[in-house]
Amino acid sequence: MHTFGQADLFEPDVTGEPGQRTFRVLVRRGDESASLWLEKEQMAALALAIRQLLEQTRNGEPEGEEAPPAPSLPFPTQPDIEIRLARLGIGYDESTHLVTIFAYDIEDVNTEADADDDEEATPSFSCQATRAQCRAFATHAEEMVEAGRPVCLLCGGPIEGGEHLCRRRNGHSQRPRASQ
Repeated sequence: MHTFGQADLFEPDVTGEPGQRTFRVLVRRGDESASLWLEKEQMAALALAIRQLLEQTRNGEPEGEEAPPAPSLPFPTQPDIEIRLARLGIGYDESTHLVTIFAYDIEDVNTEADADDDEEATPSFSCQATRAQCRAFATHAEEMVEAGRPVCLLCGGPIEGGEHLCRRRNGHSQRPRASQ
């Protein structure tokens, strides 16, 4: 397991054109760096989970916490750790007001498939982020997810260049248009 402790950098990243994009979480602490590759839906779910966690724990929020500064160094093209995520977990430490991110590598989860209880799997990676870092992460992640292809309001599937056979309409009716 790779444990970074409190991250200097914790932010979402996306590359490619809508329909062909890849998403990842960039994490850096000192000279160490990690890329956590995930699906668009996982990025959206992580942003939502972070927002919900921050809302649930806002009573203990320290006053005057500043937004994280812009990264001064570019993220390395060859990070020390690269993980393709099977799943994520988050936690909150009330004594330090830090959010912990637990990442489970798809290869590790597949090799532990023989284990009796999937919930007892050991995370492949963990890091901690401040509430301000998490707020900024959630905002940027939501913007990245929303910048993709329009989504069908009925089935949630992507609308490609105006073409969409909505499974909720069984392909027989005219497809709904994406909201403008």
